[in-house]
Formats: sequence, C-alpha cells, structure tokens
Amino acid sequence: MTPPNHAAGSTASPAPSASVAGADVRSITGQFHLFSFLLGLLSALILVGGTLFLTRRPDPPPVVLHPPPTPAPTATPNPTATPAPITVFVSGAVRKPGLYTLAASARVGDALAQAGGLTEEANPVAVNQAEPLWDGAQVHVPAVAEADVAEGSALASRSLSVEPPAGVSGAANASQANASPGGGGKIDINSATAEELTTLPGIGPSKAVAIIDNRPYASVDDLERVPGIGIKTIDRLRDLIVVQ
Repeated sequence: MTPPNHAAGSTASPAPSASVAGADVRSITGQFHLFSFLLGLLSALILVGGTLFLTRRPDPPPVVLHPPPTPAPTATPNPTATPAPITVFVSGAVRKPGLYTLAASARVGDALAQAGGLTEEANPVAVNQAEPLWDGAQVHVPAVAEADVAEGSALASRSLSVEPPAGVSGAANASQANASPGGGGKIDINSATAEELTTLPGIGPSKAVAIIDNRPYASVDDLERVPGIGIKTIDRLRDLIVVQ
C-alpha cells in the first residue's frame, strides 16, 4: 500500500490566497475608476457652472454719447448807416480860411485844426471850440481888434454887420433856437437851463454858465455885463431871447 503524498498536498493549499489578491486588485481599480469619474464629473459641473455664470451676467448699460447743446441764437444787430461827412466854412482869424469836409461828429476845434489853427490876432474866448458842427455851418473867429470895436458901441456893431457872428452860425442853429422853449418861442435868460442857452447862436457851454452866474437880468441889454458877450452878440440874440 502506497503512503499518502504529503508534498503534493502542501503545494495545492496556496491557491485560495491568489484568488483573494486578484479580487483586491479589481476592487482598487474599480474604486480608482469611480473616483476619476466623480472628479471628472465635478470638474465638468464647475466648468459648466462658470460658463453659465459668465454668460448670464447682465450686460452693462450702453454708453450714450449726447451731442453738445446747440448754442442759443444771438441777435444780430442791424447795420447802421454811417453818417455822411459834413462841409463847413471856416473864416476870420485862422491861418487857412476856406471850406473843409469833416466827420459828422466833428466840433469847432476840429474845423479850426483843419484851417491851420488860430492866428496871433484871434480872439480865442469868442469861439467855443467844443460846440458841435453840422453840414453847411460857418465857423468865424473874430480878431481881438474886431471884438473891441464890436463891443464899443451899437453904432460900431451895425457898421460891421457884414461880419458874420463869432463862433458857429447857420440855418440849423437858428432853427434850433426858434424851437427852444420860452415865451412866444423865445428863451427866458432868467430861467433857461444851460442846455437851452447853448441852443442860441454863438452861445457855448462856458457862455451859458456865465449867463446863469450873472442873473437876474432886467432887460436883454443887461447881457452886456456877461464876459465875452458884446453889443453885437446881443443884437443877434435879441429876437431869440426874452426877460420875464
């Protein structure tokens, strides 16, 4: 009878351990695949969520560029006509008497400057160089000797009646004087203002002030006591003034 073979039995017993090891390897591999799947799924969810978040953000309001405000229209001033020049005649004690064309706003001093200025014989206080001019006016500058003779007597003044009045004269000035307020269209030298007195021929601002300073007057002839006013000037003003 053959004895039992213990060697053969000892070599067959390790077979169950190898089967268990293979099962563990398969389990670990399955867990790894599951973890990888979950990780990939999580990454995909994060990616999809981030994409949705970025794509669903509200758009910022559009930038609207407004045109600049239209300036209010400005009124265009109507063109004004340029006053025509005037022509005046300068005579008497000036260096170059004659006709001169001046600007419409010219004054007596401008006309005298065009005429070369006054001569040594001129009586400068007899002419108001600030008096305005007009077209067709005459500017006469008397000499000192002429003024003395004119103020000497009424007879002498009438003998020199061919001489024009000192200062500015002409139809325009006479019409202004006749239109001035006063009794019967005349100016009352006891109550007239300086502006009214300067409308009289040959009476400028300085003489008007002198007339006011020497008030009152009992008659027109009392004007002779005003500096710069003589018999000749009084006779020229006699029909334009009154004493009330």
